[in-house]
Amino acid sequence: MSADLLIQVANKDGAQYAWLRQSLNDFEMAKILLVAKKWDGVCYHAQQAVEKLLKFMLSDAGQAFRHTHSVHELAKDCNKVLETAVFDDDVIDLYKELSQYNTSARYPLSCDAPVDVITKKQALSAMDTLNQTLLILGKIYESN
Repeated sequence: MSADLLIQVANKDGAQYAWLRQSLNDFEMAKILLVAKKWDGVCYHAQQAVEKLLKFMLSDAGQAFRHTHSVHELAKDCNKVLETAVFDDDVIDLYKELSQYNTSARYPLSCDAPVDVITKKQALSAMDTLNQTLLILGKIYESN
């Protein structure tokens, strides 16, 4: 998958492409934060990037999407709308983990701040899930 291809797609006219542009921006933020070893920020921006990729996919298919931050639910919606299992069960399971970072990577829980508890391993896993999603999306647009 070529990043250039997704950038070209993102620069098309239409409201749905704003979702893709913002997703690619979140991807860039996650990469910057990974280098800076800001694990909580990596997890948050990876979740946001995937969420916006899935909302782009739904809106590009002409479908309204639910106002949710649950990427695993959005992926299930994509599978239904696109009438194909774009996302298999293994990816859906990865999305369940990623979904938690919408809040857990931003807000303290009791005495623990996200910066204190989110690990490098979690950040690398979140980035891997994001990269898998970008590959899936890239394959869809390469075939179109």
